[in-house]
Amino acid sequence: MYYRRKIDDFLIRWKEDHAHKPLIVKGARQIGKTESIMHFAKSNYEYVVYINFALETKYKHILADGYDVESVIKNISLVAPTLKFVPNKTIIIFDEIQENPDVATSLKSFRLV
Repeated sequence: MYYRRKIDDFLIRWKEDHAHKPLIVKGARQIGKTESIMHFAKSNYEYVVYINFALETKYKHILADGYDVESVIKNISLVAPTLKFVPNKTIIIFDEIQENPDVATSLKSFRLV
């Protein structure tokens, strides 16, 4: 069962803003951030790419070729070739980003239209 949260409406507004930038969600531990984001992602996107840096160390080198979105997607695809990246149909979720702080820096260059 999914419990609706305040963030749900915010996520819908974020998606509807065609000029939206990458979103970083911060908050206390164990309050349902990941659950809310995954519920939103599965309800609004055809493809969901979820990477948890605390649990999946195989993704620690996704910035090896640069911080631009194309390089990051290429490197994620090398690790997990079955993932699909389709503009406006794919959402990429980086969880436990504090385990790979450079990923937060790379988000500045993320923008797909």
